[in-house]
Amino acid sequence: MEVSSPLLHGGLYDFCGVGGRERCRNGGVVRGNWQRSEAEAFYYLPFADLIFQSQSIHRRNFDPNHLEAASLLSIKTGGCSEDCGYCSQSAHYDTGVKATRLMDPDDVIAAAQRAKDCGAVRFCMAAAWLSPEDRDLDQVCNLVGAIKNLGMETCVTLGC
Repeated sequence: MEVSSPLLHGGLYDFCGVGGRERCRNGGVVRGNWQRSEAEAFYYLPFADLIFQSQSIHRRNFDPNHLEAASLLSIKTGGCSEDCGYCSQSAHYDTGVKATRLMDPDDVIAAAQRAKDCGAVRFCMAAAWLSPEDRDLDQVCNLVGAIKNLGMETCVTLGC
């Protein structure tokens, strides 16, 4: 099905429009009021046209040559009690992944500092848990604060 999209003709569906909270470099606001017909217009675009239009919008609103370097560390690996057949972190299968406890906070912070020294601006932490205990979450929250104190952005993925 071929769809003629205003997206390709003048950038009508620019992501920096009205209705959002996040500001773009050009002073616009990220849109949050998309109509179904607008989403369908994206869906039916030929892939190469979608990539081209996405890159054009990105270049209008962000430094086109800026790359954000990030580092990811598994701070607790394997041993998850969930029975996910696809996941190498599950304790139910012999996946070759050695289960470890939550890493020592000093080791995590040292890894974040090394990442920063290598140019990373974001440090991400991953932990294999089904239901983390409050004490574990407290420790992760403390790590987030310590990494922010290094001047880095941080993110976590906790669980399966």
